Amino acid sequence: MVVVTFPHETAQRLRSRIDQLISEHGAKVFPATDVAMGLFFTPEETQEFGGDEGEAMIFAAPTLAMITNSIPEFEGDRRNYCIIKNERAIARIDPFAKTKT
Repeated sequence: MVVVTFPHETAQRLRSRIDQLISEHGAKVFPATDVAMGLFFTPEETQEFGGDEGEAMIFAAPTLAMITNSIPEFEGDRRNYCIIKNERAIARIDPFAKTKT
């Protein structure tokens, strides 16, 4: 499972591609506040997001390839998402892990 994050404005900009991944692969997108507190972007990251702001959103999919094939991490100089790599953080916010028995 892979989990990435981006500001709400970025989610709106990528909406059609996000919706396609949800439909085709069962990916999930939701506000970070649903599962974590204090997730925010640094000024440098906000600049990389082209100034996009808003609430942090979580986007989870079964594999990184499913995301990167539709949405690259960067398009030109503009960042589309930050990959969450910390295993403890992923375990805490991964919506698929919570449904496993």
